[in-house]
Amino acid sequence: MWGDETLLQVMSNLISNAVKYSTGRDVSEVALQVSETETEWVLTVQDNGVGFDPRYGGKLFGIFQRLHTQDAFPGVGVGLATVRRIVLKHGGRVFADGVVGQGATFGVTLPKPVV
Repeated sequence: MWGDETLLQVMSNLISNAVKYSTGRDVSEVALQVSETETEWVLTVQDNGVGFDPRYGGKLFGIFQRLHTQDAFPGVGVGLATVRRIVLKHGGRVFADGVVGQGATFGVTLPKPVV
C-alpha cells in the first residue's frame, strides 16, 4: 500500500473513534481489516460500540456533524471530516455502516498505484 504520513492520521482517527464509542461495553471489541481488489485497498475499523442509525451515516463525514452529545462522547466533530478530506486527496472513498446499540464499521478505500 502507498501513501504519505497523513494516512496515519486516518487510521488514528478511525481507531480512536472505535475505542471511544465502545468504552461503555463490558468488553470493548475493535477489529481492523485490510483487503484488496484489483484496483484498490480496503481498510475497515469495526467496533461493538453504541453504533448509529444508518440513515445518518452520510452526515458523519461532514465537519462538526455529531450524532451524540458532547457530554456523552467528547470531541468537536472534525475527526471523520479529516479522514474524508485525506482519503479523497489520495483518490479514495469513505464509508460507514452502523446499527444502533450494536456497533459500527468505518472504512476507506485507496486506489492501488498504476504500474
